[in-house]
Amino acid sequence: MIKSRIAKKSNRGLYLQDKELRNTVFKPGTNFKYVVDIQNRKIIILPSDSKGNTVSKRKIKDSIKPVIDIRSKDILSLLKNSSYLQVSIYGEHIVVGVFENDNNTACEHVQKLQGTIKKKIGQIFKIQDFRKTKPKVTFQFSKTELENVVGQTTSFQQLNIFDFLPNQETKTAHVYDLHNALSEISIPLKVVSLFSGAGLLDFAFMQSGFDVIFALEKDAEIAKTYRHNIGDIEVADIKTFDKSKLPYAPIVIGGSPCKGFSNSNRYTNFLDNPNNLLVKEYIKSVKQIKPYVFVLENVPQILTAGEGQFIKEIEQELSNYQITKGVVSSADYGDPQDRKRAFIIGSRLGAPISLPNAILPKNLFQTVRNAFKGLNSSVPNQNDVSKPKSITLERIMHVKPGGNVFDIPESIRPKGQHSDMYKRLEWDKPSVTIVNPRKAMLLHPEENRILSIRECCRLFSLPDHFVFKGRLSAMQEAIANGVPIKMGTALAKQIKSAITQFNLRNRLVTT
Repeated sequence: MIKSRIAKKSNRGLYLQDKELRNTVFKPGTNFKYVVDIQNRKIIILPSDSKGNTVSKRKIKDSIKPVIDIRSKDILSLLKNSSYLQVSIYGEHIVVGVFENDNNTACEHVQKLQGTIKKKIGQIFKIQDFRKTKPKVTFQFSKTELENVVGQTTSFQQLNIFDFLPNQETKTAHVYDLHNALSEISIPLKVVSLFSGAGLLDFAFMQSGFDVIFALEKDAEIAKTYRHNIGDIEVADIKTFDKSKLPYAPIVIGGSPCKGFSNSNRYTNFLDNPNNLLVKEYIKSVKQIKPYVFVLENVPQILTAGEGQFIKEIEQELSNYQITKGVVSSADYGDPQDRKRAFIIGSRLGAPISLPNAILPKNLFQTVRNAFKGLNSSVPNQNDVSKPKSITLERIMHVKPGGNVFDIPESIRPKGQHSDMYKRLEWDKPSVTIVNPRKAMLLHPEENRILSIRECCRLFSLPDHFVFKGRLSAMQEAIANGVPIKMGTALAKQIKSAITQFNLRNRLVTT
């Protein structure tokens, strides 16, 4: 609390001007919304990202005071039979209690106590101590909890939140009694997933207690795997999908593909590069949903392109978030694959969310041998593997464990001569990054063939009951674009911890 004071009621509505408002988010020109709790005679004022009510200003001498002026019917109705107001100013919200008294002596007594209130900032102040006032149960919720529940709603009557609370007016409610009600209005672990693919990142979040309420994927074949293992998914192109139909969730996750990493020129920024259009669509979606947390997963080059210009453009577009970024390897979290990915985490929780720390030292990394243990033809997707042509088989036979395309004699070596081509895995090391096993020719440690779909799944730490569906080519492409489960779970737990701590910090109840 920054300040608590008594205010006179006005017949024109609610009019607040106070120099202490300069120390809050309610700056002149910013927008706000308000919630009317008619049952408990309170008005809660919150900042708003949308246009509507605007904080005005009043110039006094050499300073400017922010002014909040509300003249609506619901405010006038609440103030009609009141005697005075109790205004409590916080950094991100304002609570106005509306009180009646039997005569003016109560109001005078309260005014004398204002000095005491200022000295007791941070302590619970019981309005029941005021003589001859009609006591009310006062439930004060943080700005975030209220905002999370009400959205654009302007009256608690419509929400029936207080139906959870004890039916009493003069008895003080105990915090323990309100625990269940408060848990209902904390930031929930609900997720909107974009570029969902086969659902590996979604699966990792769900394993950590999150609820995916909406998923979007362009490829109908790949969506078959998502639908079989997770549930409903919207099949649509995000470029043409009406973003106003995106549901609200406090968390947005997704890995938007991007390929435009060549240096930008003086005419074109990275986000304007057609190859990066999907990153731009992800940013538009975040702006539409306005989550508390977003996660953008991508290749490491997104953080270094143009000597950091690309990520700088993303940060500028989402400047209202505190952003953490970095590259991590899935092997550090227990996945039997050394897959390096960039994660960009945006937070509106009042503090940035750090990337999860590595769990395993290198000498304890999971290996391909660990991952393939117990595999046989009866395991789902183990028989889903491309059969090599005769020339391809001849090339494969020349590649030793840990080797690649350059082990193949030049006379039969393919034109594509990148070191990641024809890469043969090694039994006692983590796998290299799994890309499309057919296009890159990722080879089994000892058998002369590429990896099966189930072998790829094992290297992503997917359980065998997670079954891939659709055409073989679609399954191979889908697994290549996935996020290893243990890495995704470590990330999800980090976000869950940040939200839990935020909910605990902001679960304020005063009486």
